[in-house]
Amino acid sequence: MGTRRKEPANMKNANTENDERTPDERPNRPSDSPPAAFFEDRELLLRLAQSRQDERLHHDLPAERKMLRYVREGRYEELTEFLTDWNRREDFGILSRSSMLRHQKNLTICGITLYTRAAIEGGLNAEIAFTLSDLLIQRLEELRTLEEVNELSTAALREFARRVRDAREHSVSGTFEACRQYIFNHLYEELPLARVGRAIGLNPAYLSRLCKQETGLSLSAYIRREKVEEAKRLLELQEYGLSEICALLGFNDQSHFTQVFKTWAGVTPGTYRKRIPKKN
Repeated sequence: MGTRRKEPANMKNANTENDERTPDERPNRPSDSPPAAFFEDRELLLRLAQSRQDERLHHDLPAERKMLRYVREGRYEELTEFLTDWNRREDFGILSRSSMLRHQKNLTICGITLYTRAAIEGGLNAEIAFTLSDLLIQRLEELRTLEEVNELSTAALREFARRVRDAREHSVSGTFEACRQYIFNHLYEELPLARVGRAIGLNPAYLSRLCKQETGLSLSAYIRREKVEEAKRLLELQEYGLSEICALLGFNDQSHFTQVFKTWAGVTPGTYRKRIPKKN
């Protein structure tokens, strides 16, 4: 195998300093000139001219802002009435030149993105909102008809508004809301009070007093209750065994899990599971 020839330390870059051409004679490198516009002005101006000649302007922003305000404030009933007129509108941009189905899917994805942000601003847990958005878009991509897409679009909007309404019914102070969201997002991990306090930037003792004021529970008790609520959700999914749920949620052993579960649910995990209707 040959060895690499070492270049002299004082050797200049052949593409620059040793190039005897003047700067004007050298070909432009990418960094020498500004990037070209993605769309030429002519194409944009032509489209603007055509849309105004045909009187096909985009929908007005005040109506969109009103709809998003309903989502942000969880005003489910008013949103349902609003959709009666909104769904009749035809003043949306064309988002696909080749397929009406693709156009409607793109439009729905834009809508879901806006609903997600509005719901988070309204108090819905961000992880819940983003996960719901992911699932809706995944389901959307599986649809094959315009009717199915339109139904999902309306259902998505209502679902975000409903979840914001439910979240606002159990609203807490902004300081404790950050704590509550952190606990929700890390239920499958060990949650000593010191860790929660560091994450929120508050003294654990103060945070526990704040939790008591907001929920009537100490912070340790609140975490145990939330783990039991998560265990209920896992049991209802009928995808996990009791020992698996116990391990996932960080309980020391199944006996400890059963004891804590019964304290908050009133029954053992096994009894709770038996009461769940069987999946078809």
